[in-house]
Amino acid sequence: MSKKHKKRIVKAGLPPETLVYTGDRAQTPPVVHTIAYNPDFCNTFNDYRPEKAAPDRNLWVDVLNISDVDFIKTVGEQFNIHPLALEDVVNTQQRAKMDEYDNGLFIVLPHIRYDERWVELQFEQVSMFVGQDVLVTFQEDPDDTLQIVRQRLGEASNRMRKKGTDYLAYSVMDSIIDNYFVALDKIETSVFEVENSIYAASNQHFKAKIFSLKHTLSQFKNKVQPLREAVARMHRTDCPILRQEDAVYLRDIADHVAQVLDHIDNFKDQLINIESLYQSEISNRMNNVMKLLTVISTIFIPLSFVAGVYGMNFENMPELKWHYGYFFVLGIMFITMIGMLIYFRVKKMI
Repeated sequence: MSKKHKKRIVKAGLPPETLVYTGDRAQTPPVVHTIAYNPDFCNTFNDYRPEKAAPDRNLWVDVLNISDVDFIKTVGEQFNIHPLALEDVVNTQQRAKMDEYDNGLFIVLPHIRYDERWVELQFEQVSMFVGQDVLVTFQEDPDDTLQIVRQRLGEASNRMRKKGTDYLAYSVMDSIIDNYFVALDKIETSVFEVENSIYAASNQHFKAKIFSLKHTLSQFKNKVQPLREAVARMHRTDCPILRQEDAVYLRDIADHVAQVLDHIDNFKDQLINIESLYQSEISNRMNNVMKLLTVISTIFIPLSFVAGVYGMNFENMPELKWHYGYFFVLGIMFITMIGMLIYFRVKKMI
């Protein structure tokens, strides 16, 4: 039984708001980046600095590695994050969602990578709490998925510096969803490789690759499908933290999610067509083999008949005494075979 399943069992039966880390990442101390910013400055600290929050600035606390439940609880108490939201942070089997609380929004979405070697997806859960002038993000992996967003925030001319934490949350979501397209591009390459090797691949390898790709796409869709509903709920909410002028960016995210789902469906349909084409190719190969065997059998039927006639042990067969009888019969059999081969060739059966 995997560690993840064991942790699910440990969590079973516990009361709500109980924090149990259910992931399978290494139990290591978290890495925290704290960024205090406004249009005039942006200060980055590579540790946990909640005291940097102030009315004249926005604060972004980015936590990498959520295996330390006690630290997650400390962060939650510091920023008044609801315990149910914290429970979802450390429960890494959450579907994409958006929950609204009195003091902010809680968002969960998956970060998805594609491993071309093993033809499988790798998932990381990213959780966000968007409060008034504060954004707290929780990354399941310590490999720093959001580094590029922090780099962009450090640029003085970047739009994120001039807007609130709702726009920063949009930027985080947009960065993660952009990586979906990177994964889809790699999957598309794998699909093309399968399509190009349809006439050369071995039976077992080809079928296994198609099955793996279909399974991967199903997983991809299961992870992304709930995100469409979550983004739609964000667009409909009247939470004052989400400014009306930034609603257009949520529509952009919704459009990207729809594109991802459309690509997934197109690839699944393409794989179904490739599988059907492959089955047709196998049938054609089998038909060609059967046709060749039929032609060979048909040629040998009259030859077997002649051989059978002269294999009978009757005494009253005058040609058996003929000096050239053996060569005559062989000649007849050879002419018959050549004639049938010419006939089948004319009929394009061989």
